[in-house]
Amino acid sequence: MASKRRGSSSGKQAAAARRAGSSASKTPVALTVKVDDDTYIRLSMLRATQRRTCQEILQQALSEYLDRVGA
Repeated sequence: MASKRRGSSSGKQAAAARRAGSSASKTPVALTVKVDDDTYIRLSMLRATQRRTCQEILQQALSEYLDRVGA
């Protein structure tokens, strides 16, 4: 079991190194977000009215937030 952990963390480290080392590479990385029912409904309504995907909305929101906090 210890070898699985080592393999998993080294995979995460390798992915982090790829992202940090090359900003030209824009390979997406999967991320799961769990939200409450009200937030999901609000997001779904926004998605429908703006004709954008949840991916586009959340990516823009996260990018703007990270810029705002200086991360």
